[in-house]
Amino acid sequence: MDWMELYRQRRKDADKALDLLRSGSRIFLGSGCGEPQHLVRTLAAKAGQLTDVEVIHVLSVAQDTYTEARFADSFRPKKFFVAAGARQAVQEGRADYAPLYLSDVPRLLRERRLPIDAALIQVTPPNEHGYVSLGVAVDVVSDALEMARVVIAQVNPRMPVTHGDAFVHVSEFDAIVEYEEPLIRFTTPGPDEVQKKVARQVARLIKDGSTIHCGLGRIPQAVLAELHDKRDLGVHTDVLTDPYVDLVEAGVISGERKTFYPKKILASYCLGGERLFAFVNNNPLVKFFPVRFTNDVANIALNERMVTVHEAIEVDLTGQVCADMAGGRVYAGLGGMVDFLRGAAKSQDGLSVVALTSLRTDGSSRIRPMLSEGAGVAVTRAGVRTVVTEYGTAYLHGLSLSERAVALIDIAHPHHRDALLTAARELGLISQSQVLVPLFTGVYPQEFERQVTLKEGTEVLVRPVKATDERLVQEFFYSMSDREVYYRFLHAIKAFPRKDMQRMVNIDYHREMAVVAVSGELGHEQIAGLGRYVLGAGELPEVDFAVRDSFQGKGLGRVIMQTLVDIAKSRGYQGIAAFVMPENQASLHILYSLGYAVTGLVSQGVIELSIHFDQPVTEPTVNLSYDFGHSPLSDEPLSRV
Repeated sequence: MDWMELYRQRRKDADKALDLLRSGSRIFLGSGCGEPQHLVRTLAAKAGQLTDVEVIHVLSVAQDTYTEARFADSFRPKKFFVAAGARQAVQEGRADYAPLYLSDVPRLLRERRLPIDAALIQVTPPNEHGYVSLGVAVDVVSDALEMARVVIAQVNPRMPVTHGDAFVHVSEFDAIVEYEEPLIRFTTPGPDEVQKKVARQVARLIKDGSTIHCGLGRIPQAVLAELHDKRDLGVHTDVLTDPYVDLVEAGVISGERKTFYPKKILASYCLGGERLFAFVNNNPLVKFFPVRFTNDVANIALNERMVTVHEAIEVDLTGQVCADMAGGRVYAGLGGMVDFLRGAAKSQDGLSVVALTSLRTDGSSRIRPMLSEGAGVAVTRAGVRTVVTEYGTAYLHGLSLSERAVALIDIAHPHHRDALLTAARELGLISQSQVLVPLFTGVYPQEFERQVTLKEGTEVLVRPVKATDERLVQEFFYSMSDREVYYRFLHAIKAFPRKDMQRMVNIDYHREMAVVAVSGELGHEQIAGLGRYVLGAGELPEVDFAVRDSFQGKGLGRVIMQTLVDIAKSRGYQGIAAFVMPENQASLHILYSLGYAVTGLVSQGVIELSIHFDQPVTEPTVNLSYDFGHSPLSDEPLSRV
């Protein structure tokens, strides 16, 4: 039979089409912005003719009348992701929530563990070959219509034609209802200032050429707005939202370096407005596939430099993530969160991020000793890699419980850090004997971070030290040659105990400072150089610095010292002091050439230098005196160059 004749025969009004439904059945509704609103309204109007109908909705964003209490005998909604449109119904017990990874829903349908009697979907008008497009909601619709006994399609000319695995022949439909109406629009509330700060922290981690996926939520969507300085980004996502369009139009998203479907945007469904719908309409740049494809961990991992960003409600000190349920109330769902976190973790140079603000609106901490009562664990402690707040980044992969606790406390709000440390000790996460003094004092001064390109093109990040650098600093000292150790500490040292390392990385940023030069990607860093100043017996802070052997001769020592000078000046110090052995000519040359007058005292084989910020010079100016009876050595060996 000609497809056009078949189309005419199956065309009905909504009321007659829904006569195909029966009581006690299970009905699938198209998702998100692709929900067939006219069919759903008609379904609610026929409530008197139906009883005990279970309505499956993967993602609902509209306030549908069929979920109201007056229809409780007719319809029982079941949601796999609880967006705003269904939250109240779930919390009041009028709808059910089934926690399930989005990628598992198609299999649930195909294996008939959730048999579908009828599917109500929305499609485009057919093309000249009799094929319609599933438009902005491919997700699990293709699986549902294949498994359903009855398929009823609302044909809406406003539905965009999308490419990819999005086409279905009209012969697949048992009833066709023509009805034109605007699609449901979805908007994410704009971020507040703190959420923008979190988004900026995340954006700093994303490299040019990455393939990105940002989940629903104000912070992940705000991250997209912070990527306009990036280049050659690609997209592999389940949900496509409005901010992606901005990045395409700005030339940021090109897919040039994308390794899976190069130069193509892969998505499964849209949540947005008319601008997004117009962008995807008949656009070969965008390929829509079912979630069993887009959310397949193996497919996600085929994208090199895959980055995924998700929002959390809270995180405990071991790394457990609550993202869907708090206080016994469901606020969202698992969706594609775990799918993409796992896929990005398996990607070459991939990055998986869980982001949250450090505080709730009531001032309580979102980083907690243990998850709150009634909180759900969306991501296990083994599944989380990177956690970001407005105070920085904690890379947790491979860390012990005690190291995780320190890393997460370090990015918690300063007002809660002492209480979190106390709780961590009480829980046995941190040893009672562990040295953490001074304790998490002050806010990490991110303004002193510098990305530096050294001679021969080597890139390093020079930044203030963090509490989580303890092991890296220890490894750095053990990598030093005996000569470098002797130069720095003015005597031989064979061991660098953990307690000394803890003192070096847990500092009061206002009274003292330590900076490290870090080389390597997140999770693979090594310290290339280290410098610090501490308050000694004199008026000027005492500086010391050291550079890893493999980084010497590249100008790193000068960069570290200039960073310390800039910080010391900003803190109001009039100069700095240093103790150097005369044979350490490399360090002396750096100190002499900082652009300030230098005075010094030579005593017992050590030069005690003072660099005077109030005496700038254009050529090195050094004035040394000698006092063989004077010893400048103090009791703190780690404060020496």
